[in-house]
Amino acid sequence: MHYDGFADHLVSESLYLRDPENNGIEIYRDRPARDWPRDSEGNIMMDTLPLNLQSIVSEIDRVESENAVAFPTGARIGHMHLKVTNLARSIKFYHEKLGLDITVDWTSIGAAFLSAGGYHHHVGMNTWHSRNGEGHRDNVLGLENFTITIPDMSSFNRLRSAIKNHYISSEQHQGEQRSYENQFMVSDPDGIHIVIRSE
Repeated sequence: MHYDGFADHLVSESLYLRDPENNGIEIYRDRPARDWPRDSEGNIMMDTLPLNLQSIVSEIDRVESENAVAFPTGARIGHMHLKVTNLARSIKFYHEKLGLDITVDWTSIGAAFLSAGGYHHHVGMNTWHSRNGEGHRDNVLGLENFTITIPDMSSFNRLRSAIKNHYISSEQHQGEQRSYENQFMVSDPDGIHIVIRSE
């Protein structure tokens, strides 16, 4: 495991690692949503600032070592950050096809963040090292797939119906590949498989 750095994103505090396949892993703690900064129009504001490591270290002293666990109970994957080859195309797919809201638009520097339900982001994407490159190919190193869980069946069925209708009338390669009662799978414009399931 390779240590990559740390950052304060205003909405969260983050530590960055890389796994043996060079996938980035962000271990982060959200600040309370009431403390997320917003602009004059109410949009969430994010940034990449130095993290106050001294503050974090001081909190460790308050935790008894015998209660420490390797990974906190209840921790989960909160968002995915994708390397994409065409930012506008990927924003269109995740916003228009999957119905995620654009929460932070940094297209001027090659990045965007999208979410559902008012969260700061469930999907981040950038072209910093991948613009106009090759999309994902199966059986190679890197991200193969991820899962989006939808909390209620009616929203799940609406999304599945909308995606099915789009791809039936579309000549695009990306589309529904496998469908079951409570989940289906689509591929994004860069060939990343997305399993969408109901909770």
